[in-house]
Amino acid sequence: MALTDQTIKLADGRALGYAEFGDPSGVPVFFFHGFPASRLEGIVLDAPAQAVGARLIAPDRPGFGLSDPKRGRLFSGWPDDVVQLAVHLGIYDFAVLGTSGGSPYVVACADRISERLTAAGIVSGISPLHNQAVRLSMNVDQRRMFVSVARFPWLARRMFAQSMQEVQADFPSLLIRMAAERPDADKFVLERPDIKDMLRTNLTEAFRQGVAGAAQELALYRGTWHLALKKVAYPIQIWQGREDVITPPSMAEELASLLPHTLTRWYANEGHCLLFARSEEILRQLVS
Repeated sequence: MALTDQTIKLADGRALGYAEFGDPSGVPVFFFHGFPASRLEGIVLDAPAQAVGARLIAPDRPGFGLSDPKRGRLFSGWPDDVVQLAVHLGIYDFAVLGTSGGSPYVVACADRISERLTAAGIVSGISPLHNQAVRLSMNVDQRRMFVSVARFPWLARRMFAQSMQEVQADFPSLLIRMAAERPDADKFVLERPDIKDMLRTNLTEAFRQGVAGAAQELALYRGTWHLALKKVAYPIQIWQGREDVITPPSMAEELASLLPHTLTRWYANEGHCLLFARSEEILRQLVS
């Protein structure tokens, strides 16, 4: 099942876009996309979700895809949007899974709506960037974006506008650059036709409304997250590749040190594309 272009109207009048994948009668899993991305990142999880009996619900965050922007938003406001979507779908309890930039949204749900959760998981997640050693472990381009560019909204908008143009004008070249400094495990995943198609569609959809949503979210990653991580009592599972150069292993270690209850599964020969390389395995562990 794949229903890719759904919307609901939230209590404050905003539209929230979402897609559904996997088994419509399966275990509900809310999937929080990476950055910059959209609900359509879940397209390649459709078959794995069906295989493990998961109903994957992938919402767009504010300003991405079909979701209206939200002025002054914080990570801590996301659980309210998720609950409204769950109520609309007739779901009470559910798992949450976030990849890469989706990780603060998982933590926010574990903090604010733990009574509704059946499981919480983060794959190749980003951590708060207060720790200088963690910042220095990022590759140069990622560090520049999350640490330097994030300080200046006008510069972030310019950078994302260039990325949006590249996706539309010369996606193959952009994909080659994306893979250039990645480990072999990521290169193998990025060569898959289904991944190439998803990335083009997903990035195009991420910038459907322009680049303001991405610039706004980038600034949130740089900040404090406005979440008391050490007080998050709900257990969070972490899956991390040792060869990840985008959100490096030090980030998983940092998250595990800040959250009271975690289980980290390490993959010696995987990179940032871990979720797409091990989709069925990760989803099965989450819903079981």
